[in-house]
Amino acid sequence: MIRADRFVLALALAAVALTVAYGIYLSPDWDPSRNDQVQYLALARGLVERGEYTRATLAEPFIPEPLRFPGYPLFLAPLCVVGCSQWAITIAQSLLLGALVLMVARLAAPLVGTRGARIAAGLVGLYPGFAFFGAHVLSDVLGAVLSVATVLVTISLAPRALAGVAPGALAAATTLTRPFLVFTLPLALLLVASRRGARAVASAVAVAALVFLIGVSPYVAYVERGFGRPVAGSTGAQLWLGYFQGMSGALDGFEADQAEAGKQALSTFDAITDRVAQAKAFLALDDQLRSRALALIAHDPLGFMGRGVTRSIVLWAGDVPLRSELVNAASTGIWVVINLVLLGVGIAGAVRLRSRGDGTFAIPLFIVVATWVLSYPLWAEGRFSLPAKPFLFIGVAAFVEDLLRGRRV
Repeated sequence: MIRADRFVLALALAAVALTVAYGIYLSPDWDPSRNDQVQYLALARGLVERGEYTRATLAEPFIPEPLRFPGYPLFLAPLCVVGCSQWAITIAQSLLLGALVLMVARLAAPLVGTRGARIAAGLVGLYPGFAFFGAHVLSDVLGAVLSVATVLVTISLAPRALAGVAPGALAAATTLTRPFLVFTLPLALLLVASRRGARAVASAVAVAALVFLIGVSPYVAYVERGFGRPVAGSTGAQLWLGYFQGMSGALDGFEADQAEAGKQALSTFDAITDRVAQAKAFLALDDQLRSRALALIAHDPLGFMGRGVTRSIVLWAGDVPLRSELVNAASTGIWVVINLVLLGVGIAGAVRLRSRGDGTFAIPLFIVVATWVLSYPLWAEGRFSLPAKPFLFIGVAAFVEDLLRGRRV
């Protein structure tokens, strides 16, 4: 087992302190413009007060949840037993971030050595984006922790059936927290199988898949019972919004018609006052927006693909970790430059790392690329890339290690 040295432990403590400092910075209003926080807290209270996965209060009938997945509200629920204190959540997530620093060091050490592991861990621990969102009631930090944990247990997969239990369980928790990260387990298993041989790990892979399916099945049953389909969410809205993200010129006639029709559909949805009916209507709205998005993409595929550059910049360099009233052109420009440099250096390092060893060495590159490819068509926010940042930072560490050792970069 690779143990964290004192330097890495100090970095973990620094990450905890930075998250608490952001809590002081954001309190007492805790960034109310991010209303996802209200939704997550309502779901956590529903679990505590009603024993049901719902945003409904005790005075309301049961309202099925069409949008948020249950992993993060389940994490919040124990913290809501005594009132959903934002400080309790911030402190809990600061400890998660400290644990993430330790896990990244452990993951990175066999790939980039002790010094490289310290660099990667330091980038995670001192990266303001992690601490900033650790002081919010948002699922991104937990998603990052679970994603890295899934990779850690998968790359050490033993050639016996029960070894698949932990990867499958962690992958289910990851997916139920940030469904976009569903690719983490199959990607890690594929690379591990390429290193050890498919037959050697076949039984463990089968058990991991079975445990994963068992883990997500209660959610699938919940959505099937509430909405008559196996999965809910907002991919249609994300695709529709993504089409217009980065568009600076005037809309043509078809685009203007689709935009107006989408806005009308949103207005109609917002006008529904019955919360049970609104929950049912959300999926119909999402389906309609998806259909309109696909029609828009077919109308101008080159423009949509080209605006993916803007979406990518937002994904990897968006969300300046400051109060919204303090974000300006200067702070945004500095943040974008820093993050784009990290992106370029991290990918370069990850590519070089990929060529040095077996499939394990390819994991940082593949995670970053998979995140980018799957995000490319959708509405982007900077926090959506946080689960991939630990792997990107391992790539940065590999690049820096080459410089320090005098290797050609």
